[in-house]
Amino acid sequence: MSSDERAELRGTLLDGRYRIGACIGVGGTGIVFEATRIVDGASVVIKTMRPRFADNTDLIRRMEREAEVYERVVHPGIVPVYDVGRLADGSPYLVMKRMRSESLSQLLHRTGALSCAEVAVVGARLAAILHAVHAAGYVHRDIKPEHVLLDRAPHGKLEVRLLDFGVCASHDAPPDEKARERGRVYGTPNYVSPEQAAGEPNVDARADLFSLGVTLFEARTGQLPFQGRNATDLLRRILTTDAPPIQSISSDVSDELAALIGSLLSRRIQDRIPSARAVSRALAPLIRDRAAIEHAFASRLLVGGDRRDDRTTASRGIVAA
Repeated sequence: MSSDERAELRGTLLDGRYRIGACIGVGGTGIVFEATRIVDGASVVIKTMRPRFADNTDLIRRMEREAEVYERVVHPGIVPVYDVGRLADGSPYLVMKRMRSESLSQLLHRTGALSCAEVAVVGARLAAILHAVHAAGYVHRDIKPEHVLLDRAPHGKLEVRLLDFGVCASHDAPPDEKARERGRVYGTPNYVSPEQAAGEPNVDARADLFSLGVTLFEARTGQLPFQGRNATDLLRRILTTDAPPIQSISSDVSDELAALIGSLLSRRIQDRIPSARAVSRALAPLIRDRAAIEHAFASRLLVGGDRRDDRTTASRGIVAA
């Protein structure tokens, strides 16, 4: 997806360090460009704000917080931010590592539902990333397959990364920011928790765990647990109805995995599994011969030179929705 917005940046040298190329992603509030780092020729992506939002203080703060997350959360599952700067209009930009991965969304579209073992492996990897995010005081608020990147490292090892902290919540956010967020739904409607659907700004880590449950449910069944005629109807269903048991759709899911996903999808916050670390512990016994499962899974991915379109898979994920 391209855009004529910020066209003046293309082909220019940004802050003497980055040669900007084509637009490779556009979202509701952001635009992403491919770029080259002059000092070493490395391929990077640059995330900017759309011009119409350049003076929106809340959106600027969100992008600054996104950079803050990448700086404070030390985990290999977080895509590195190399640099932060300001454009001529005063709006921020982020320089990020260019990923040539396949998103979980793309993989599901290409191959269909994952096996129970693959779901457990991806869930365990995501839980480990979320544990680091939550421990640092942040809630992602937009966990979904499009924001999960899958890669094959040298020697065939599976790598999993989590993208796009553009709408994340911080425990340290000022009260006036939380007050302005009340009544607004942050995240993608199909994946939000009931408390997000209700417009509650003071969500905790268990909101992400609900979204993780939706993601794992979809990864195994190819279906979403909640659907509606429109966004309003969808959010109402999330608030008022229970998710269907996963075994009613995929009968070969083990009782242990079904119970875990069911717990993640509990409408009542206090009934959910309490933490990402607890999710990791619950999944560990379900993954036998983990190295072999991950290696076989990684071999199925279309990444790097395997892809016909060599543009970064991350481009859609790192644009603010």
